[in-house]
Amino acid sequence: MNTTIMKKIFLTSILAFAFALTGLCSVTIAVLPYDVEYQGRIPNRLDTPEKVLEARLLDGENYQNSMINYLTKLGQKRKYAYLDINVIGQVQIDAMLRQSGIDTTAASMTNAEIAAAIGVTHVVRGRVTRNFIMSEAEAVGLGMLAFLSGQPARPATSLISIFHSSGDNFSDGNVYTMDATRSTTSTRPNQRAVRDTFRKASRRTMRAIKKNSEI
Repeated sequence: MNTTIMKKIFLTSILAFAFALTGLCSVTIAVLPYDVEYQGRIPNRLDTPEKVLEARLLDGENYQNSMINYLTKLGQKRKYAYLDINVIGQVQIDAMLRQSGIDTTAASMTNAEIAAAIGVTHVVRGRVTRNFIMSEAEAVGLGMLAFLSGQPARPATSLISIFHSSGDNFSDGNVYTMDATRSTTSTRPNQRAVRDTFRKASRRTMRAIKKNSEI
């Protein structure tokens, strides 16, 4: 066997190994819509059960989209390149869930069960409880009174409790979980109040996935 043929065989073997390694390390992440619950003094604009449900579902989709965006940006970083990360888009996730007959919240299923059912390696989801304390008008009024009395304050309009979890299709245990609580005010709306928790959760989730893949 001449040297040229040996070189070709060697290069082919290297490429085949690299391809196989990429396949083994390939990570697909599906972020489910977050399960949102409202408590306390629900705003007057949500004066029917239908409007409450619509607002909850919209919040859940917004949280889902935030997590997808953060994870997508992280997945493009060089240190995660070898994992071949694919964060699935919102529309595709909804289609995969419908096709598998899974409710978007899938409260009775583990992350591993959902991941296996829709054909991904990892599932990320969470619960959000928003406890409304007062209206924005009341918060502005109290803030003004506090300012005039020389004791500035930012009364909370709601308290938001967030639980993030991520798991893979290999085990029932979660790869990562995180609890956080944030408050909203008349000048600090819902999305702005929780943005940092989703940023932190996405970073820690990605680090946990990377660590878990190295075991």
